[in-house]
Amino acid sequence: MSPYFNKGLLLLLALLGTACSGVRPGSETPATVAARDDGRAVTVEPLPRDYDSALQLMRGGEYKAAIPVLEAFIDVRPDLAGPRLNLAIALRLTGDRKAAAAAIQRALELNPDSAAAWHQRAILYRAAGEFEAALDAYRKALALDPDYALAHRNIGILYDIYLQQPGPALEHYRKYLALHRGEDATVSRWVVDLERRSGNAQARLTP
Repeated sequence: MSPYFNKGLLLLLALLGTACSGVRPGSETPATVAARDDGRAVTVEPLPRDYDSALQLMRGGEYKAAIPVLEAFIDVRPDLAGPRLNLAIALRLTGDRKAAAAAIQRALELNPDSAAAWHQRAILYRAAGEFEAALDAYRKALALDPDYALAHRNIGILYDIYLQQPGPALEHYRKYLALHRGEDATVSRWVVDLERRSGNAQARLTP
């Protein structure tokens, strides 16, 4: 699985889309509580059935099939940011980065305070090799939500692999592990490796 995506995030984005857009599709229906990908609880509105069917397809990995369902829903509710965010994910995962970028841009126009949207924009920038733009987008996501675990993981990867800055990478990996519910053996190994490399570098610099 890509380090820039997990299925839990799909549900998070969809749920936050209705809650953060300022529009309540079922204003007379009691709100429900759901978990974010990092385990934090958020209060959301129940999802319309056709939108939920798109999420079911995405959770099953059927991104191509989800695209027309999401597009049909957006035609009816063009004022919601969340569906466009999920559309962007589906488009990116089916290889259409240009259309994904357009969907993210519109989602941010509708909800510029969406940390999840800035996180997805950063992923697209990184995939295009625009590392400084990706860094800026990750920083905006974390400014909006400092406890966004997955954003800490992914900005750590950007610093570590693409920008060759082990210090900030280690800081964000540690923050991710502190926020992440459960064990992530992969990131734990990255931390140990960075600590070892940083220690060796410091030893070489010490007289």
